[in-house]
Amino acid sequence: MVKKAHQSQFHRSQVGRAQRYIRLHLAERMSLSGIAREAGSSSYHFARLFQAYVGETPFEFLRRIRLVTALRLLQEDVDVSVTEIALSIGHETPAAFNKSFRRTLAMTPSDFRNLGKERQDEVIYDLSRPRLRKQVAMNLSAEFEPVSRPLTHYVFLERHGPFAEVAPPLWNDLMPLLGKLDQQQVREYLGLSGIDKSKAGEDTMIYQAGVALAQEPDKLPNGLHHRAIQAGKYARFLLIGPYSHIWMAFDRIFKTLSEKRAALRADFCIENYLNDPRVTPEDQLQTELLVPIAEAAYASRREQPTIKAAKT
Repeated sequence: MVKKAHQSQFHRSQVGRAQRYIRLHLAERMSLSGIAREAGSSSYHFARLFQAYVGETPFEFLRRIRLVTALRLLQEDVDVSVTEIALSIGHETPAAFNKSFRRTLAMTPSDFRNLGKERQDEVIYDLSRPRLRKQVAMNLSAEFEPVSRPLTHYVFLERHGPFAEVAPPLWNDLMPLLGKLDQQQVREYLGLSGIDKSKAGEDTMIYQAGVALAQEPDKLPNGLHHRAIQAGKYARFLLIGPYSHIWMAFDRIFKTLSEKRAALRADFCIENYLNDPRVTPEDQLQTELLVPIAEAAYASRREQPTIKAAKT
C-alpha cells in the first residue's frame, strides 16, 4: 500500500508541475511533448495520465485557464481592449478568442462585461473549478491480466482530436465502408488511440476505428487505410457495460497502472469490442481494454503468483 500511495503521489506531482507550467506560460505556444517534459514525464501517455487525475486533457485545461484569466482581465480593467486580452493569453487572433469564449460560456466578452459584478464572480468561480468527472459505477476489472498480441493487419479510418469526441462519428463513417470488405476475413473490431508527435495541440491525439483482418488485404475500398500493428505485450482490462464508459474506464485504468508501477510502451491503446452492439443489451456489452506495457512489466507481473506461492 505504501508503494502504491508513493507512486500515485509521484504522478500527482508530475501533473501538478504540468499545471503550474501551463499557468505560467499561458501566452506561449505549447506542445504536448513540451508540457510533459516540464512535468518530468514521458510524453506518449502523458495526456491520458493528466486526464486521469485532472478530468480534462492538458489542452482543455489550457483553454479553461486562459479563459479564466481573460475573465479576470475583462472584469478588472474595463478600458483594456478584447484584442489586447486575446493576444496576452496566447490567442493568435481576436476572432479565435471570441469563438472559444462564445463556445464555452454562451456569451461574448462584451456580454460578460455588462453583467453585474456578483454575476461575473459566479461565472469566474464556476469556470475556475476543477473538471473532475462524477464517479460512475462501472463494471471494470480491478486487476489487469498481462497478455501478448500477435502482429495484426488493421484496416481503419482515423481522425485527430480528443478521443471521446472524435470516436463516435468516426465509427459512423466507418460502418458503411466495412460492408465492402470480405466479411470472412474480419477477425476483430478495434478502436485505437495514441499520440502523433508530428501534430500540435489537440491534433496530437489520434483515434483510429477499424477491423483486424486474417491476412493483409490485396485491395481496399476508397478511404480505408491499412497498417500492421506489431506484436507486443498489453495490460488487459475487461469492461462490461455501455461504450460511453470507455473513456472513464481508461482514466481509472491509467491510475491503476500508475499505482502498480507498470512500465508503459509508446504505442496505441486498443479497444477490442467482443460482442455485437446490434443484438447485445447495452449493459452486457464487453470491451477488452488494452494498454501497451513493457516486456519487463509483463515478466514481473507473470512471476508474482510464483513468488506468493513460495511465501506460503
